[in-house]
Amino acid sequence: MQKVHISKIPFNGNEGFQKDSIRIKGGELNIDINVFTGKQGDYYLCYSPSISLSGYGNSEKEAEEFIKIEMQVFCEDLMSMSTKERDNYLFSIGFKKERFKSKNFSKSYVDEDGMLKDFEQGTLEHKILTTA
Repeated sequence: MQKVHISKIPFNGNEGFQKDSIRIKGGELNIDINVFTGKQGDYYLCYSPSISLSGYGNSEKEAEEFIKIEMQVFCEDLMSMSTKERDNYLFSIGFKKERFKSKNFSKSYVDEDGMLKDFEQGTLEHKILTTA
């Protein structure tokens, strides 16, 4: 089972965003993706736009736990695919192979305006979800 960690980093608009990456080498999967947390009505939401994963909860911690579970399932599903299926899937959601790096996928991390929708103003935080 994949270990999943969330690291909090300061949110400065477009500054400081990491490039999302999925690296598969020697049968090992390493993922670093941007995750945004904030309040939506009565609930907290953790959302990763690049792989469309989300976790909801009554608290930020609960939402983070749910997105970690979703990430574990995502990793298991991804690694159960054949190489061709996995490549086609990752290409279909916008990732591309980086030149000279076998099975290393990367993608932009926010929309072209650098904005995310549906978060209550002032509650948005930027974090990094990492598998190990």
